[in-house]
Amino acid sequence: MKKILLLAIATGLLSFTTVKVPADQNVKEKSELDCNYGQCRATAKSTGNQCMHCVSNSGDFYCYQHK
Repeated sequence: MKKILLLAIATGLLSFTTVKVPADQNVKEKSELDCNYGQCRATAKSTGNQCMHCVSNSGDFYCYQHK
């Protein structure tokens, strides 16, 4: 009975381990975007995510959808 209880406790404790994701993962995703003139600076209000479209002309800050 003791062995079963110890095995159950050990299994329970091991099931709570977490996998850590590197903090720079989001930076890698943004740096993979290859834009000629830069990335759109628009940000979604609900999620806070930056627009992933490229701007059309040099000097532009926003893509065609956010002008």
